[in-house]
Amino acid sequence: MIGIYNLWLFFVPGYGIIWASMIWADRKREKPIEDPEFYQMPGGKKCMAIGWIWLIVLLVICLFTSVNFGILFWIGLPLYLFGIVLNLVAMNSFAQFTGELNTTGIYRYSRNPMYVASFFFLLGLCLIGWSTTVWSIVLFIFFIISTPFYHWTVLLEEAFLENKYRETYREYMNKTPRYIGVPR
Repeated sequence: MIGIYNLWLFFVPGYGIIWASMIWADRKREKPIEDPEFYQMPGGKKCMAIGWIWLIVLLVICLFTSVNFGILFWIGLPLYLFGIVLNLVAMNSFAQFTGELNTTGIYRYSRNPMYVASFFFLLGLCLIGWSTTVWSIVLFIFFIISTPFYHWTVLLEEAFLENKYRETYREYMNKTPRYIGVPR
C-alpha cells in the first residue's frame, strides 16, 4: 500500500539532490556532464532507455515499500547518505573541471564514482526498507539486477571514452581503478 512512511520518502529527495547537483554542474561548466555523443554509439540509446525505465520502476517499488525502522534502517541510512554525498563530490569535481577528460578530484580514485554512489544509494534504500514483504523482496531483486546493468553501462561508457580520447584514456585506465581503489 502507498503510504507516507514508504521509501519514496527517501528516494525522491535523494534523487532530487542528485539531479539538482547535476544541473548545477552542467551550468557551472557550461556543457553537459553526459556526453551527447555517447547516445549515438551502438548501445547508447538502449542504455538511456533502460536507465529511464529503471528509474521509473525504482520509484514505483519505493512507493509500495515501507520504511522499516529496525536495525537495518540504521545500517542503511549511512549507506544511502554516503551515496548522495559521493555523488555530490563527483558532481563538484565535474563542475570544477572544464577540460575534456576529467581525471581530477574524486576521479583520481575512481573512474566511475557516480556509479559507486548509485550502488550505495540503492543498497541503503534496500536496507532502510528491508522486511519480508513482497515489495521489499522485489526491491532487493531489483538491486541485484541493477548491479550488472551498472557494470554494462560502465563498460559501454569506457569503450566510448577510449574511442574518443584514445591513449589519454588508456593511461587513465591504467592508473585509476574502475570503481574504488588507490591510484597506481
